[in-house]
Amino acid sequence: MLRNDVFYYRKPAQYAIFPGAHPGQMAGNGFLFKQHRALISQPDPRHIDLRASLLNPFSEYRVKSFQQQSRLDVFLLADFSASMSYHGHNSKPQAVIDCLLSVAQSAHATGDRFGFIGCGQTLKHQWLIAPASLQLGRVMDIAQQISPAVFAGKAESLLEAPDYLPDSAALVFVLSDFHMPVRMIQNTMQRLNKHTVIPLVLWDNKAYRDLPRWGVMRLADLERGKARTLWMRPGLNKKIQAAYAQRKRLLQHCFRSFGCEPLFLEQGYQADAVSQYFLQQ
Repeated sequence: MLRNDVFYYRKPAQYAIFPGAHPGQMAGNGFLFKQHRALISQPDPRHIDLRASLLNPFSEYRVKSFQQQSRLDVFLLADFSASMSYHGHNSKPQAVIDCLLSVAQSAHATGDRFGFIGCGQTLKHQWLIAPASLQLGRVMDIAQQISPAVFAGKAESLLEAPDYLPDSAALVFVLSDFHMPVRMIQNTMQRLNKHTVIPLVLWDNKAYRDLPRWGVMRLADLERGKARTLWMRPGLNKKIQAAYAQRKRLLQHCFRSFGCEPLFLEQGYQADAVSQYFLQQ
């Protein structure tokens, strides 16, 4: 069943031929006045502006041109690497499912097309909705098949995902914990430069903030398949938190250099946080 987690988004003005809910750059049957044009270049007598025509020094009829609202392709690129199988205060696999349903439902409510690419070690057809579609049936099928067992290896196919995006500018959400080399993130962002990208950074407070001050802990590296036992103490606790804070600053700097602001989700997926993100932009 689809969750009622609709959020509201907007994208900068774009060129598009299909009417929709977003600001466009084409003249059409919209409601937002764009400019005056000569009747000969836009032969639509319904939009003749008599005042502008009388004031025109060349004594030609002037018509009002309106900005056409455009339809948009919305994509979700999801990290299917092993680190995304983590269960802390919240389940990362469940967050992927929640995000998938929420973005798809939000696009559908706005009248936009939705596409999805699950990025694991390789790209598999079963985790792919491309080109984007107005149908939600395939979204439900994928959501029901996602489980912790799906997440394995590294998200190396993230670099291939832009090949499945449309030539026109799309709105692209990238959901990941971004526990990967910064160079890989930069290469992916370079390939997504024609699109509007929203990085959704999925972390969990249990992994670094809510660690015990004292005690024995067993930490697992999910992507390498290794684990180690540590004696947790205040100094080590502080060191781990400082490492995450440094990583957060590094990710912010990386994404901002490509003109986008990351949204950090540390309590699972929340549609309200995404709505607030767009209100603040």
